Amino acid sequence: MFVLAVLRDTISIRPYEFAKNVEETIERSINRRLANKVVPGLGLCISFYDLLEVGESTLIPGDGCGHTMVKFRFIVFRPFRDEVIEAKVVGSNKDGLTLSVQFFEDIFIPADKLPNPSHFEAAEQIWHWEYATEEGQPSVKLYMDPGKIVRFKVVENIFKDVRPDLSEEEKRREKSFEIIGAMNETGLGCLAWWQTGQTEEEEEDDEGGE
Repeated sequence: MFVLAVLRDTISIRPYEFAKNVEETIERSINRRLANKVVPGLGLCISFYDLLEVGESTLIPGDGCGHTMVKFRFIVFRPFRDEVIEAKVVGSNKDGLTLSVQFFEDIFIPADKLPNPSHFEAAEQIWHWEYATEEGQPSVKLYMDPGKIVRFKVVENIFKDVRPDLSEEEKRREKSFEIIGAMNETGLGCLAWWQTGQTEEEEEDDEGGE
């Protein structure tokens, strides 16, 4: 889920920072530039890890800053294909489910990659899996409503070049980094389905009897 990316960059150190610890100043500058930002083709940058190389600093006339070429490692969120991750359901529509791992919410499970067969209830805006029980018994609806923790498999990481001048609404639609997942294999879906061995209806009956 996380990788250590080796990167190079030129860091500007302001004159009032010259007397401070150079490595700490460089670390702060790198974090300001990259932390919580998406680098196309790389992933969501989380935090500085360590410095590998610090080059010589140069001064540009009329600038005053010291410009230093550095090589460093940065912690990046970029799940690999087929990795299984736990996340929380934060939304649903007829196209599928939206999931979140707290610091990242652009995870989407398309309708055709939900447990089969799944159905969307338009009135409630919620998906359920039509789970077949023992032969001759009626099927059970297992709901995937917001707030539930699910397990999904990563299918693809999608990166897009997004213009910086987009409105907030356009930014929500045009995601610079989106993860496409699947929940249509055994062991995937809501954790409660596999941990307790109970159907949701049975769980509700237990709660009602307390």
